[in-house]
Amino acid sequence: MDLVLKKGNEKKRSLVSSQSGVMNDERKRRKQEHEVLEQSKYGDGMAWFRGCLIGKGCFGSVFLANLKKPKSRYSSYPPIMAVKSAEVSVSSSIQNDREVLNNLRGCRNVIRCFGEEITTGENGQMVYNLLLEYGSGGTLADLIKKSGQNGLLESDVKRHTRSILHGLRHIHHNGYVHCDLKPENILLVGSSSNGGFMAKIGDLGLAKKAKQSKKSKVVCYQRGTTNHLQFRAVYQEKGEVS
Repeated sequence: MDLVLKKGNEKKRSLVSSQSGVMNDERKRRKQEHEVLEQSKYGDGMAWFRGCLIGKGCFGSVFLANLKKPKSRYSSYPPIMAVKSAEVSVSSSIQNDREVLNNLRGCRNVIRCFGEEITTGENGQMVYNLLLEYGSGGTLADLIKKSGQNGLLESDVKRHTRSILHGLRHIHHNGYVHCDLKPENILLVGSSSNGGFMAKIGDLGLAKKAKQSKKSKVVCYQRGTTNHLQFRAVYQEKGEVS
């Protein structure tokens, strides 16, 4: 009797495992199909091919970009980049990112921008593309998640904190406020000096000038990700704090 029950349980586990494998394969297939559709939707650049989708948000989508001629000595681009894309009509945040990064050149702790380009999507729509330094180590949020309950090593916390503070000092020194600083917006870029990763501040699409002239002031609105805002800032926006 016990042998029959044991075989029955093994058969059930095998069936569940098989169904789970089929579901995982189906998810992978759908993901690959979605990535192919996203790539063709935005088109390639003059000097680069659009690669796999590596991120997506309310601002648009982020892809890997590979140079068509990576060994060309005349190219001003690195062999691999990240390209942030959105249709021109809804690309104001990415264009602001470009403007801010242009004014923040010269700091190794702020993500580098290599330029911008307009491409044509599969349906003829105009697409705005921002060519950026590629964070091959993912984001700080990814690293924290991978560390699990043990958390990051103290040495890594010190190193990344130092890098972030250097980047923030440069941003503030140039008169800007990031407005959306969070682990998801800290990119880990490969470092040739020690073989590790360096934390760099990215995603400056919501950044603004700390001091605006009266002429340039616009209607105030909440900037940043709600879960990362100060408690008081959220409730002031709702009119619940005097």
